[in-house]
Amino acid sequence: MQPTADPEVLPQVERPLGPHIKKALVLLNEKAGSVGANAAAQMDEALRAGGVEQFAVVDATNMSKRVFQRAPQFDAIIVLGGDGTARHAAEMAPRNGPPLILLPGGTLNILPKALYGDVAWPQALAAVLERGVERRLPVGRANGEAFYVAGLFGAPTLLARARESIREGKPLEALGRLRHALKRSFSRRLRARPGKEKMRKAEGIGVLCPSFSGGIEADNLEWVRLDAKDILELARVSLRAITADWRNDPTIEIGKCKTGDIYAPGIIPATLDGEPRTFLSYVRVTFTKNGPKVLALNEE
Repeated sequence: MQPTADPEVLPQVERPLGPHIKKALVLLNEKAGSVGANAAAQMDEALRAGGVEQFAVVDATNMSKRVFQRAPQFDAIIVLGGDGTARHAAEMAPRNGPPLILLPGGTLNILPKALYGDVAWPQALAAVLERGVERRLPVGRANGEAFYVAGLFGAPTLLARARESIREGKPLEALGRLRHALKRSFSRRLRARPGKEKMRKAEGIGVLCPSFSGGIEADNLEWVRLDAKDILELARVSLRAITADWRNDPTIEIGKCKTGDIYAPGIIPATLDGEPRTFLSYVRVTFTKNGPKVLALNEE
């Protein structure tokens, strides 16, 4: 008689979850950068082609805890929007509820690219319905508020707000924000440290999750210290930010951390996954690998 194997010591085999997704809750943001007016019809077609038998489509701009109370009725929560939409969904979704499928519908789509590669959302959805595997998404927090791509802190984030006004076709608002940003810049009001290192002055601090570098497996956050001392240095590193070459700029220092502290007298302007935030005097940065459940693709 053959001995019975102990299930506790058997190797864990990842199994595709796609065939088990028969019911889905869909959060659709048609206003996101690359979604488009026909997205609902495309989603309907893609879900039926992927074997999803029942689904409910909700406007992601009306996302609320009440919507997520229905989550246990579904096998997966599909989110089509930008990184900001993905962030809100990941934060509101029940921790032990169905996994999230975070599709690329924004402008940068950094988080979906880390999960599914650089493909359009219909292709990403088809792939994950067929062979998706469950993962936990690493998350950074700034005073408890989550970010899944990057948290940026300091006066340079005000320049990003000016660029956003230009993109929205609001030149006067952009000019006002630009003046405000330049007034706040290069005062070196920020002091920060990763972990328990010595406090140092900085023009800005970036805290990057693993997804920023194209993956979701890491034990730390990346801590980026910007030490630009004038507008020319800031302009140079901003131009280099278009490519990965920004890491080699002399104004940049990069390290690893699980925690960090950021201080400033008064307001600390910030963005979390591209969305503007404001903190008062102090930000405590923390990291956990064990964030919300998502469906991802194995690296090939």
